[in-house]
Amino acid sequence: MTLKSIFKPTLFLFFVSLMVSCSSDDDDQDLGPETGKYNTAVYITDAPVDNAEISGVFVTIAGVKVNGTSLEGFQKTTVEVSSLTNGSTELLGNLDLEADANSTVVLELDNDADESGNTPGSYVLTAEGEKKALTSASNEITLTDKAEVLESDDNELIIDFDLRKTIGMNGEGEYTFANDSQLANGIRVVNNLNTGTITGTVSNMNTSEAETVIVFAYEKGSYDNSESQEDANGVNFTNAVTSSVVNEANGDFSLHFVEEGDYELHFVSFEDVDADGQLEVEGEVNVTSAAGVDLGVVTVTADSTTSIEILLAGLVDL
Repeated sequence: MTLKSIFKPTLFLFFVSLMVSCSSDDDDQDLGPETGKYNTAVYITDAPVDNAEISGVFVTIAGVKVNGTSLEGFQKTTVEVSSLTNGSTELLGNLDLEADANSTVVLELDNDADESGNTPGSYVLTAEGEKKALTSASNEITLTDKAEVLESDDNELIIDFDLRKTIGMNGEGEYTFANDSQLANGIRVVNNLNTGTITGTVSNMNTSEAETVIVFAYEKGSYDNSESQEDANGVNFTNAVTSSVVNEANGDFSLHFVEEGDYELHFVSFEDVDADGQLEVEGEVNVTSAAGVDLGVVTVTADSTTSIEILLAGLVDL
């Protein structure tokens, strides 16, 4: 057999192999990266709790699912949720998700044993250092929100607890998670790619006699004076998107993970009138912006910070 006769079939097989390879590559490109799934990190955070008797809230999470998919490699973890304020977060894990305008998050709780096997699993730590078991009617919390998963590997879903809405006390003096409808109102899920931050300073905070001032952010046009009244579950300002305690020493406050849109800010003075550890509403604080910003229309855009300097001008009865 000559060298020429060996070369011809070999060259033919090479071209056939090349054509098959190109065809396979084209098919892979049509499918997209991992069939259109994008890396998504899941974090947990909290808004402040307004109960002086509570020094900490610990929740043991046994599992996390987003749109039916479990977090990769997640192991049971006990989170001090109450410490995750002012933009602090704790990473729960990552998973790959398809781009979607809606996300359903399921938190599986273990109220019996924490990550080290100690009891209780979820609990309130009182100001005296005593553990009080935190119970719930169900060990699953299902959150159906409109947090959008974008076509990006930088997705960060933030599970934002509002402990003053989600933690209560029953007739026997036991701390409990709220019912399903309250939890839906007290825990929100947002994609950090779609959120911004509102920060500010109350420059004349030292002129106020208020014991505690909390700033509440409401979607523009959604606030009315009835918000100051406690609902059937003993919670006021229930429709606030988020809130922040104004630092008594320097007047600073910050509202994090606020979705794009227009908001109105309301500053409320609280005082522990009967020394029972519970803060009662004293009145709304009349405030103005030093730069003339309309506090009834504060616009938030993604990946930005809106800063406002605030001046106190006295209390308004509610």
